[in-house]
Amino acid sequence: MPSCPRGEDLAASSWTRLWSRPQARRPKPFRRCELGRVLAVDPGERRVGVALSDAGGTIAQPWTVIDRSRSDVVAEVEKIAREHHVETIVVGLPVSLSGREGPSAASARRLAEKLGSATGLTVEMHDERYSTVAAERIMRQGGAPPKKRRHRRDKVAAAIILSEYLMGRSPGVGESGGRS
Repeated sequence: MPSCPRGEDLAASSWTRLWSRPQARRPKPFRRCELGRVLAVDPGERRVGVALSDAGGTIAQPWTVIDRSRSDVVAEVEKIAREHHVETIVVGLPVSLSGREGPSAASARRLAEKLGSATGLTVEMHDERYSTVAAERIMRQGGAPPKKRRHRRDKVAAAIILSEYLMGRSPGVGESGGRS
């Protein structure tokens, strides 16, 4: 994952030219920090939701749903990651309200290991509690009919996981709420 080096002033030379008088108060130059494109996976028993961030790693967008019975999930995710130059993969970790991991969490961890081996990318786990419930609520409030909600729920849940991950990884925000 690209780092955001502290003290690297990308626009310092521009500001120096604009504010060449020593007595003038110079504004602090900006630093541009990008996390790179991130892909999130919401693993389910039947379907796997996928979401992608923008190239700067700031905006999450629902992408697709992979049907486990029709496709090889690892191959599909690897293809998406390669086509979109993904730098990090985030896998939703289903944990109970008490924070305990069950069989679904073990399955998600196995998927994360397979994705890491297949892609060679960094794979991180992120708590996905309430992501599917939140996705359902968002779509219902948006007026989506039940049939469309069922088909979109998993990729919207993946976008929620990704959005939470990105907010936690943004420079200056703090540590990620994810679990590794």
